[in-house]
Amino acid sequence: MKFYSNLLKVPFIAVLFCLLASSVFSQGMIQGKVLDSQAKGLSYASVLLRNEPDSSLINGAISDDSGNYVFTDIPKGQYFVEVTILGYAKSYSPVFPFLGTEKNELAAILLKEEDQNLDEVTVTATRPLFELEQGKMVVNVANSVSAAGLSVIDVLDRSPGVSVNRQSNTLSVLGKNGVVILMNGQRFRMPLEAAYQMLAGLNSSDVEKIEIITVPPANYDADGDAGFINIVMKKDNDRIGTNGSLTVGQGYGSGYNGNMSFNLNHQGPKFSWFGLLSTTYVDQVQEWEQFRGNNNGFEDIGIDTNTDRFSTRKSINYQAGFDYKWGSNTIFSGLVSGYTNRWDMTAPNVTKSKYSISPDTLFRMTTVEVNKWSHIMGNINLQHTFQNGQVISTNVDYLTYKNSNPSGYTIMNYDESNDLIGSEEFRIAKDTPIELWVADLNHSMKIGESVAVESGLRATFSEFTNTVLFEEKPGSDWLIDPKFTNDGFLEEDILAAFSTAKIEFDEKTTLNAGLRYENTKTNLTTISGEKIVDRHYGDFFPTAFLSRKINADNLVQLSYGRRITRPTFNEMAPFVFFSDPFTFFAGNENILPTYTNTLKTDYSYKSMIFSAQYSMDKNVIAAFQPTLDEETNTVFLKTENVDQSQTVSMMLAFPLQVASWWEMQNNFTFNYQKVNSLLNGETYEVDQTGLQVVLTNTFPLPKKYTVELMGYYASPTISGYYKRLSRAFVNLGIQKDFGKSSVLRVSCNDIFETTQLRWKSFGGADLEISGRLKFEKRVFMATYTYTFGNSKIKGTRDRKVGSQEEQKRVTN
Repeated sequence: MKFYSNLLKVPFIAVLFCLLASSVFSQGMIQGKVLDSQAKGLSYASVLLRNEPDSSLINGAISDDSGNYVFTDIPKGQYFVEVTILGYAKSYSPVFPFLGTEKNELAAILLKEEDQNLDEVTVTATRPLFELEQGKMVVNVANSVSAAGLSVIDVLDRSPGVSVNRQSNTLSVLGKNGVVILMNGQRFRMPLEAAYQMLAGLNSSDVEKIEIITVPPANYDADGDAGFINIVMKKDNDRIGTNGSLTVGQGYGSGYNGNMSFNLNHQGPKFSWFGLLSTTYVDQVQEWEQFRGNNNGFEDIGIDTNTDRFSTRKSINYQAGFDYKWGSNTIFSGLVSGYTNRWDMTAPNVTKSKYSISPDTLFRMTTVEVNKWSHIMGNINLQHTFQNGQVISTNVDYLTYKNSNPSGYTIMNYDESNDLIGSEEFRIAKDTPIELWVADLNHSMKIGESVAVESGLRATFSEFTNTVLFEEKPGSDWLIDPKFTNDGFLEEDILAAFSTAKIEFDEKTTLNAGLRYENTKTNLTTISGEKIVDRHYGDFFPTAFLSRKINADNLVQLSYGRRITRPTFNEMAPFVFFSDPFTFFAGNENILPTYTNTLKTDYSYKSMIFSAQYSMDKNVIAAFQPTLDEETNTVFLKTENVDQSQTVSMMLAFPLQVASWWEMQNNFTFNYQKVNSLLNGETYEVDQTGLQVVLTNTFPLPKKYTVELMGYYASPTISGYYKRLSRAFVNLGIQKDFGKSSVLRVSCNDIFETTQLRWKSFGGADLEISGRLKFEKRVFMATYTYTFGNSKIKGTRDRKVGSQEEQKRVTN
């Protein structure tokens, strides 16, 4: 009943925020539209509101993608509007009176193209940090000063509704874990943990924006219950030429932090190419603490573990591609991308075991671990446009991953008097090569002026081999332990077909509906041929998206989707690692896919965005769930299925102009989650109300200086058997713009050193677990970007590789 009583609160809270928004935005306004000679809206035009008697500037704005502009908080007076944009003659509105309280909608201003050549003029338009576009939330990363020197993972960690779990190397959106990563609309066919490693090594200076899509349409794979996160790389305008940029970042936290990226882009009449190379080096000290308490049927046991994890991360990301225009209607493209990521760690560990009856013990364990990933993807794409406007395209992708993850452990055992009782030494070698082939065929066409149809077929063939070798050294020789040594071989085929239709009922109302069918066959065997997993299933996944633009200021959207989250390859692969002498990390070959139904509504008023979402999940995939072996008093942390989860989420984002020198972007995300499950032999039902707040304050200063102060807070959330506790941090950034060619940004992240991951099992559980992991101290970064060449050339063509839907299923 508590869940449904909380559901009843949703309309009340929505009304409350609508009243709040009304109080914030209910001043008088002046608005209008800028059109070209074809009566189409002109975006990025400079619109100036001037006083009639002396032509003094009152306010300025930039027209949006539809040519609309708006002025608010304007005092009573006589005004006119001046509009300029490169390539068009300057134009003016008639003089008009304004009382200061009414809504004044001006007649559209028509611009005419200039005949004479003009000297180049630079118009700078600043987009809001967060925007709502059709079916997605947009984070304009390029506009954030404090993001300088950060990785893309760091930027995601401060985005509305997004939560980063640095312990499991995973992401969640609106409390849901099944996230799919895209780049420029192209999916990374790798486990999420491997995609995480790639994003951790990618500099935010190379990113234009991040798109958060919680209900993707049917032309995307049905995988991922939380939806998609699309990383859009920077690109330029439409001209012939070559350009590039170089970014260098240097900083220090608990150790040295450095990054560098270089990109080059050429646009020719027929042949275009681009390349990107970025490197990252991070040296840090991580703090780990965990307590575990339970009763083994004989006595109470408490185990405390403390460690400092001295780690380094070295990563290289690269992309290279080309487009060749084969005639006027055919484009042939190729793309190669990849990365290498090496993580080294040395961790001295102290584990104290306290027993209510037996003597206490002390263990000192030293862990040395290497986790190395390498990945290469090749894509060939052919697209042809017919004379009647129909488009057909095909992709063939090949992807390969290599993961080597050796670890070594030395354990010294002491009694209550701190006398050495004994020691042991063991090591684990884990190697997991993964290969995928993906092919697709897509066709799109228009039926009349208002209906667009897209259909397609896709086939994905995946396989990996997982080899784990566990060795102990009781004396002078290493001996294989067959209990933890194993080999696994997985083959998975996914065949899919979809069709989706976009119907424009009028210029304000659009319906996008589709249906997808996927057939999955999964086989996991030992190298000797013994079957571990044998599944074959097929499902339909419908989606529907309705959008209504009430007027220039108001947009309403409603969407529904059914999705699936398959376990990553690595979650299913047998393996074991040690956190302390009594805690193991292990794989789970019996993990089941998650099915999700999601209903979402979005409303935007100018720059204010409000979203509400409800989802129901079956067999939720939850990482690091504990299983107790009472005989050995050992805890295995595995990925498990939570039986059922219901989530209600609401998000509110709005800018606020506090003063002419102070702008705020306010973001609030509310979650209510209820979980029913059976874990560790216990039936439990828990619920949790959560809040995430991201407040970004921007202070434009003279001489092209900008200061940005960002605050973040997240309240506790549910993570299977655990509650992830609250966390908060404050970041500061300062930017100096030197003009066309260079920008310097200096930032300090986590000023007060408050951010850390904390977890605690729910009250009343037989197995009590709590802990914390602090990944880094405050980090100071200085980042310098230099651009060169023709800044007006066209960037890389937006297109999807065939494998974009699979790359999240490789993890490390």
